[in-house]
Amino acid sequence: MERSSREPLNIVILGASFAGLSAAHGFLRKTIDDLGITRTAPKYRVVLVSPSTYLYWNIGAPRAIVSSTLIPHSTSFIPILDAFRSYPANRFGFIHGSATAVDFSNRNVTVAIESPPTSPTQLNNRWSHATIESGGSNTPTQTIPFHALIVATGTSAESPLLSLHGPHEKTVAALDAFHAGLKEASSVIVAGGGPSGVECAGQLATFLRNRTTDPQSPPPLNIVLVSGNERLLPRLPPAIGAAAEAKLKKLGVHVMHHVRLLSAQELPSGVTRCVFSDDLSITCDLFIAATGVWPNTSFLPPRVLDASGYVQADPEYLRVSGAGDRVYAVGDCAAYSKNTILDVYESIPTLLHNLRNDLWEYELKVQNPYGGAEAKLEALQDVAYSRNEAITQLVPITRFGGVGMLFGIQLPSFLVWLMKGRNYRTNKAVLAVGQGHNPYAADTYVYK
Repeated sequence: MERSSREPLNIVILGASFAGLSAAHGFLRKTIDDLGITRTAPKYRVVLVSPSTYLYWNIGAPRAIVSSTLIPHSTSFIPILDAFRSYPANRFGFIHGSATAVDFSNRNVTVAIESPPTSPTQLNNRWSHATIESGGSNTPTQTIPFHALIVATGTSAESPLLSLHGPHEKTVAALDAFHAGLKEASSVIVAGGGPSGVECAGQLATFLRNRTTDPQSPPPLNIVLVSGNERLLPRLPPAIGAAAEAKLKKLGVHVMHHVRLLSAQELPSGVTRCVFSDDLSITCDLFIAATGVWPNTSFLPPRVLDASGYVQADPEYLRVSGAGDRVYAVGDCAAYSKNTILDVYESIPTLLHNLRNDLWEYELKVQNPYGGAEAKLEALQDVAYSRNEAITQLVPITRFGGVGMLFGIQLPSFLVWLMKGRNYRTNKAVLAVGQGHNPYAADTYVYK
């Protein structure tokens, strides 16, 4: 059989946020052309699976929640498919759906389909190894075989304001509802003393604290930030957390420490009743849960997850132990990650290098089933990923400043504004989707 007539092998990438997009672009721009080193080598295609056809620029979520005028929806939500139309159809496919199961023995992924394929860039029935059938709940499912699998499903926040919870329309609706509520709200509770909670409280106070008591204007906004720790920003030095609290208090935010949220229930009247760990109960007009994230890995077998649900991948070579050949995890869903965007882009080159090596190994073994390629196989040298342990965290609070550290060095307030708070890097969003670009990097493209 001629190589041109063979069905390509699938490089399946689960997740189309920062990690999945960067891995897909990197493979399609460079890695795929490095392959095919033997006469019998197969062809390859990337199959990108995502429950959303848009990337949510959640870097800017703390400001986007204030008003769609500050960060419009058109800036917060960037279409994914447009970024891949330049790739040949036989090299790329997209599935709008969520992975529900992975069978490592038979090497396939089951996907619950959000919408049927409608464009040439989406996986369709002409790809003979993909099968579609009806699920038990009338939800169509698709079974996709994989030659290599990259798990890049990331994490989700409790609040749909801060991360996607499926199709992007859910987050658009949540933002619209919150914006509408702000017009009449007199109280907001933000639960969580980490970066997201501090930024949300700071941005709301910055842009809405000067509302007057004029009957024609919205009422003054009372903002309460609830921290479960003894101080804000517990991952940063105490002095930085104290500086953040001082800035918030200057903006009029009331900060409560040593209080953990037990429940938040919206009542028939429309207000939310929050119950805290000290038997305190407070009602508020609007509520934001910024109490952390959880990994989007419920579809994976427990044996490849740690106790918190993160994928147990080798922290150096990024391969998933016990999952078989050519299975990797990258980004926030991986146990080795610090859940920062810098981790994503620092680990992608290692992932692509080692994936290329593993595909070369496969090609060499297929051409030499009885041996004879030992020297070439031995020459394949993997690259080890070394996690940068220095703390980087930028937390804009006021209109022109904030607190933070860059690689372990404390930054002055104006640099936090310059690097993030000025526009929340929204000018980099299109490049992040269209090129796999690191929004905090100085260069224009990741893959030359």
